Amino acid sequence: MKRAIGKCWRDSASLIVIAKRNVDVSSSGNAGDCNYDILLQTRTHSASFSNSVVFPGGVCEEADASDHWLHLLSSFGYNHRDFETLHKASAPVTPILANNPVKRHIALRITAIRETFEELGLLICSSRHKNNKSDSWSQFVCGVDVKYWQARLNKDPLDFLVLCKEHNCYPDIFGLHYWSNWLSPTHLPRRFDTAFFLAALENKPSDIKANSEVVKVEWSTPLDTLERNKNRQLILYPPQAYELNRFSYFKDIDKLKDFAKEKSCEGNDLIFPTAIQAADGIAHLLPGDYLYPSNVDLNIETVIEEAKTLEELRDTNQTLHRFETSKRGTFVVTQNYKPSNHINMGDQVKPLNASIHMKV
Repeated sequence: MKRAIGKCWRDSASLIVIAKRNVDVSSSGNAGDCNYDILLQTRTHSASFSNSVVFPGGVCEEADASDHWLHLLSSFGYNHRDFETLHKASAPVTPILANNPVKRHIALRITAIRETFEELGLLICSSRHKNNKSDSWSQFVCGVDVKYWQARLNKDPLDFLVLCKEHNCYPDIFGLHYWSNWLSPTHLPRRFDTAFFLAALENKPSDIKANSEVVKVEWSTPLDTLERNKNRQLILYPPQAYELNRFSYFKDIDKLKDFAKEKSCEGNDLIFPTAIQAADGIAHLLPGDYLYPSNVDLNIETVIEEAKTLEELRDTNQTLHRFETSKRGTFVVTQNYKPSNHINMGDQVKPLNASIHMKV
C-alpha cells in the first residue's frame, strides 16, 4: 500500500516523442535495425535536471485543467464518451490521477503538449475533426510564430488556449498514449510526480526551436543513446535511462505505437524508488522487487540498512527490480520481473551513467 496524504511534490507531465527515421540519412551512429528516433533535449545548468538528457515536459498549471479545453475539443466532435476512453474504470488510480482520472488525463496531456511547445516549439495539435482522424499517429501543426507564442505561454499558460483558437486547432490528446508514472524519491529538495506519454509522428518535424533552457536538441535511437550513456558521453536520470532501456526492446515504430495505444487506457502502477543501504553501496528498489516494502509512505524518507553486499542481496530465486549504485558504477537490474501491462525486459544487469541523487 502506498500513502500520499498531504503530498509534498508537484505534478508534471513529460512527452516522449518518437518519429520514423529517414532511411537515407542516418541520424545516429548505432541505430541497429531500429526504424525510429526519439526526441531528446539537454537542459542548461540552471534548469531543472541540469546538464542531463531528458524528454520535454514540465509542471502542471491550473490553466491546463480549464473547462474551456473541453469546449474546444467538443467543437471538433469529441464528447464525454471519447474522454472516458482515456482511462479504463479498472485501471490503477495513482496520486497524479486522484479524484477524477479522466479529467486528470486530459489536463496532464495538455501539460505535456504545452510544455513541449514551450521548450522545443513543437506543437502537437490537430486541426482535424474527430470524424476525419482515424489513425493513431500524433499530429503536429506548423506555421506558428514559435518565439512569439513561447514568450506568451511563458507569461501565461492559458494563452495556449488562445494559440489553439487562433490557429483553429486543439491539443492532440488522443494522439498521446499513457506510458508510465514516476515519483521522485523523498529526500530530494524538489520532487515531481510525472506522467509520461508517448507521441508517435509519421513524419519528423524539420524546424525545432528550443527556448533558453535547452542547450541541445537531437534525434537518436534508444540503443544509440544508451550506448553513448554507457560511454559517459551523456548523462541520464533514472526514469529516462529506464524508459530508453524499455524502448530498446522495440525495433519497429508501428509495433511500438500499437503497443502503447493498446496499453494506454489500462493505466500504470506508480514507480517510486525506496532505498536499501548495503555494505558496499545502495540499492534503489522499484515496485515488484522482492525486498520492496509492502507499506510505503510517499512523503517520509526511509532507508533500510543491510549488512550484506549488493551482490548478496541478489537472491537468484527472487524477483529483482532495482537500480544499484556503488564504486563499480550504477546498474539497472531485473530478474524474474514480469510487469503487468508493460514490456518484459527479461533478466539483465546493465550499466548506466545515471544521475541518482540518493544518500549513500
